[in-house]
Amino acid sequence: MLKHQLTRRRFVATTGLALPMVMQACAPAAPSAAPTSAAKPNATTAPGGVTLPTYGAFKGQTQPDLAGNANGLDPAYYKFPSQLTQTVTKTPGDGSDVSAIVVLTYSPPPGPDQNSAWQAVNKQVGVNLKLQMVPTTDYAATVNTVLAGSDLPDFVYNATTTQPLGVIPAIAQFATTRCADLTPYLSGDAIKDYSNLANFSTYTWRSAAIAGKLYAIPSARAPIGTALAYRKDLFDQAGIQMDNAPRSADDFKRILQQLTHPDQNQWGIAAGGTSTFGLNSGSAFLSIFRTPNNWKLDSTGKLIKDYETEEFKAAVSFARDLWSAGLYHPNTTSYGGNGNPDYAAGRFAVQISVWGQYIQNWDLLASVNPNGKTYPMHPFAADGGTPVYLAGNGNFGITFIKQQPSADRVKMLLHVADFFAAPFGSQEWLLNYYGVKDVDYKFDDSGTPVPTDQGRAELTATWRYITSPPYALFDNVRSQEFANVTHAAEEAMLAVAQFDPTLGLQSASAFQLGIPAQNTFYAGVQDIVLGRRPLSDLDGLVTDWRNAAGDKIRGEYMDALAAAKK
Repeated sequence: MLKHQLTRRRFVATTGLALPMVMQACAPAAPSAAPTSAAKPNATTAPGGVTLPTYGAFKGQTQPDLAGNANGLDPAYYKFPSQLTQTVTKTPGDGSDVSAIVVLTYSPPPGPDQNSAWQAVNKQVGVNLKLQMVPTTDYAATVNTVLAGSDLPDFVYNATTTQPLGVIPAIAQFATTRCADLTPYLSGDAIKDYSNLANFSTYTWRSAAIAGKLYAIPSARAPIGTALAYRKDLFDQAGIQMDNAPRSADDFKRILQQLTHPDQNQWGIAAGGTSTFGLNSGSAFLSIFRTPNNWKLDSTGKLIKDYETEEFKAAVSFARDLWSAGLYHPNTTSYGGNGNPDYAAGRFAVQISVWGQYIQNWDLLASVNPNGKTYPMHPFAADGGTPVYLAGNGNFGITFIKQQPSADRVKMLLHVADFFAAPFGSQEWLLNYYGVKDVDYKFDDSGTPVPTDQGRAELTATWRYITSPPYALFDNVRSQEFANVTHAAEEAMLAVAQFDPTLGLQSASAFQLGIPAQNTFYAGVQDIVLGRRPLSDLDGLVTDWRNAAGDKIRGEYMDALAAAKK
């Protein structure tokens, strides 16, 4: 699998807890108001007025077959580039130790003294890279223990793998008191000294803006957060002809009914248990009902949460209807993070997933079933009208640089990050993701790098989360089909994308109070979907959420919006 990281070991990229949702037979309300200019993907300023880095597209020696753009559309390739561009011509480092705390997503790699890839990275970057790699499940506790001490690593990764707000509480206070202000080095045209970082979209850079300055480096992603993936081979076997998406919610339910055969151990749809039937904020399933993307600004300028809308209630009602009809796989409530094995085995035909999960499954599915195919649905609306797509946040975590003794060292560390930001199609990218030729990987007959056993062990080292480049859409399994299908889906999503107006704003209560209040809310929503409580209980759950956290979060975001206009 080559996608953007070009390796099956790459774990599912996630941009939040949000996933799809459900509807009732009545038509949903009209789409929410268009996003404010501050939330547009190509806005050049972030809340607080800081000028975002000027976008500078990567121009490799091998041009993509399908171009990307400044709004975050990923470029697509029909084959692995035959000529790779050198993007870093001067050694970034100064020979010193550079430390980082980052997420570990697989088994720990051999240390640098026994790791050819790590040694090669150290040599090319010109530093002694000292990584504290922490498993995802332990990351929040470990990083906060580190932050409680006086000696921070040079790079501190704020992971959003399991929580959209990340794992660092009081993030504005942390950034402004303990981290380097990167604004002088990255704002506007200053980013041109770091050409690989300049290849990040302005939308991605919004997440780096805190308290009116740039304090972080994102791990770049397109504004694609979640998806409805479907087993095209199962659709074809059932004789279901679909032009990229169902025509309406009723049509969608009919399709799921055609695909549900419990006697054959097959159901229509499933979602990871953490997504509450795909009802979490920002979900591609919620897009069907045109709910707000987390929040929306009403005509008076007040923020309205998605939970508070009739569109959300319609989605919950539809999920309840699908469950009562027996169309969800019965393990939906217990899958945990994902149900990939059952999806690959054909036990359900539509998967409510994050975008990276669809991408990962393209060749994972083919490795299990040579005839298996997964495709992403294009956006569609419950009432058959104009669809919307709830955009993701454009990053996979952000990384801070601790305050440094000199501006020169800040610049050096930014050049180190620029090396790790090298895009697909560059020599540096190949080293970062595949290591040393003929040791960690070899080229196959098609010119695609394939990891060796040694490479599989060594390349679990996660310097990639100091920062990582935007995706490039490439897979060596049916490569042209993958490029065409995936690029077209991204285009369709971005054409109707709706953005979260609170993206880039900080709310202490969202972290401190919002998470437990959200968990309580969704526990009640799950009971409604499962038929344990009536749909009318949703209003009370919303009131409880407002009292526990929602109104306080709203007030803090409203204050931040007002401050951003000054």
